[in-house]
Amino acid sequence: MPDLLIEIGCEELPSSACREAIAQAPGLLDAALADLHLAAGPAVAWVAPRRIAVFAEAVAGRQGGGARSVRGPAASAAFDADGAPTKAAIGFARGQGLEVSDLAVREDPSAGRDFVWADVAGDDAPLADLVGDIAQQVLEGLRFGKTMRWGDGRGLRFSRPVRWITAKAGADTITGEVAGIPMGGISQGHRFLGAPVDVAEAAGYRDRLRGACVIADHVERREAIMQGLDAAAAAAGGTWSDPAGKIEEVVHLVEWPSVITGRIASQHLALPERVLVTAMQSHQRYMPLHGPDGALMPLFLAVSNGDPAAAAVIVRGNEDVLDARLQDAAFSYERDVAAGLEELDRRLDDIVFHARLGTLADKRARLVAGAADLGAATGAAAADVATAEEAAALAKVDQGAILVAEFSELQGFAASHYARLAGRSDAVADAVAQQYLPEGPDSPVPSTDAAALLACAEKVDNLVGAFLIGEIPSGSKDPYGLRRAAAGLVRVALEQGWDLQVADVLSPAMQRLRDQGADLTLSDAEALSALEDFIADRLVHHLGQEGVPQDAVRAALAADPGGMATVADWARALHAHRDDAALVRAGTGANRCRRIIAGSEHGLGGFTSGGDADEDALAAALDVADAAITAARDAGDPSAAIAAAEALGEPVDAFFEKVMVNADDPPTRDRRHALVRRAGEAYGRVADFEVLVLKGGE
Repeated sequence: MPDLLIEIGCEELPSSACREAIAQAPGLLDAALADLHLAAGPAVAWVAPRRIAVFAEAVAGRQGGGARSVRGPAASAAFDADGAPTKAAIGFARGQGLEVSDLAVREDPSAGRDFVWADVAGDDAPLADLVGDIAQQVLEGLRFGKTMRWGDGRGLRFSRPVRWITAKAGADTITGEVAGIPMGGISQGHRFLGAPVDVAEAAGYRDRLRGACVIADHVERREAIMQGLDAAAAAAGGTWSDPAGKIEEVVHLVEWPSVITGRIASQHLALPERVLVTAMQSHQRYMPLHGPDGALMPLFLAVSNGDPAAAAVIVRGNEDVLDARLQDAAFSYERDVAAGLEELDRRLDDIVFHARLGTLADKRARLVAGAADLGAATGAAAADVATAEEAAALAKVDQGAILVAEFSELQGFAASHYARLAGRSDAVADAVAQQYLPEGPDSPVPSTDAAALLACAEKVDNLVGAFLIGEIPSGSKDPYGLRRAAAGLVRVALEQGWDLQVADVLSPAMQRLRDQGADLTLSDAEALSALEDFIADRLVHHLGQEGVPQDAVRAALAADPGGMATVADWARALHAHRDDAALVRAGTGANRCRRIIAGSEHGLGGFTSGGDADEDALAAALDVADAAITAARDAGDPSAAIAAAEALGEPVDAFFEKVMVNADDPPTRDRRHALVRRAGEAYGRVADFEVLVLKGGE
């Protein structure tokens, strides 16, 4: 049972393709082996810029399995009275690739009579004969976000041109051709430091490549990089950081990593630290160093894929590249500072935000009003609302800045920095800097109420504008990051404890776009309905991350007990009490009411007493229940609402036991249906019990 190695050698892959290969390749090898009935240990992948290798331990040397007996027609139908095969037998044999003489007749115990059977032998090819097919399945199964063709343009689609395939089954070399690419036992070492590598056996692949200056295992390569960075930082007397998260990219850009330390020219240290660090990381993927006092050191670390013996030359080259980048950054920064805040703001009149949604000046005006809307909707303090409005007026000034045109990562920061230079308060500048938060599930939320108001105004404006022009996310397509915006709105609202009714801020935002003459497609009603569902989906997802299942959140949303924070608390309570007798009793009553009037058109006009004591008793109980549920909803107390719904169970049960709801007399039937409808509505103000999964299936 040899180990199996297949290496796909190619031109340098982008880091995104390396990550895609790591995620997909093991599963592709496992599937290929299973399809061919080859038992093996679980597959692993080792990915480097010029290679994707998959490896499985102890693969069966020959196929096993696949043997089967296929039942055909009954023997009486397969052969006539003289024993000659009928068309049924002939057709069955042909379908199984056999002759009629190969068929067997035997009893099927489950049927108690004889049938004809086709006994098909299992596959029995040796592993060596199948490796080419396995390699092709892995090669053609890999899916990349971006692919290319090469050669005559009719060949394989892949992230980069494939140059060789290495295949080893234990110590045996598997030769041949896969998709026009030669397959054999030779791999390639480091492009500059290595040489062709004769892989002696599958298990020794990584060791042989290491001898040719390639660390093929991406996990091992990452550890080597981290250790190198730690050692270099310690030697420099500082600590390194990676604020832009470039390490995962760097791991897939080098095959033989070594860490170098470079120096930053002193004249550049006058730049704001954020500008320096962004210039280091955005294109060059350098790691900044901070001293024991927390100050940025005039040094940087870089991960090289070159010859460590030529480190001095590599350092000078990297220093020159960074110097040029910082000279550009300094020029841009100085031009922006010289222009001043007012000039940067005036430029927004000429910058299009979206062809159908106006300029950035239009967006600026919408953000100011949107911050005020959110302040009113959330009950924020007047001082925080005023700060948010001032910040909203400055939020986009850096969109006309040269620095942001060169380093888009600095948007938000640049506006806040220029606001500080112009004498604006720290509270305003902080809100401007945090306007895009949170930028993802692991990103922090805004740290102040004013910043939270501005961040939500930004998200609301983006959502409303995109939905009104019909550019709604579908499937995996979300070019404007609207799912992230909606998720951020939900997260900020819940972490702030805001009981936000989204319609209170969405509707005014829509009207502002109409007042500005935006070129809109959907009506406000259409967009509002779609947006409420879209944001509700993000709330379901967010609470799901907390451990609150979807049914509880959907049941709470349908009950509509209040704003976002109240719905979240309601959903948590429904989930926490789903097996409690009180909620189960309420669910039983609610579902009984729903089933009785399902499809009914009676009782739509409401209940008017007809003098029936049983009807009046339920009506009185409903008055009490409605008042209790209303009080619970006003107090944001789901437990009290559940108790009120439970208390309604006894009078509802008594009503059903004593009266015929579907009475023959039409006025009586209308009154009773009206009462059942009213009871269902009362239950529905606690939860949608049709959605909520309760103990016993109710």
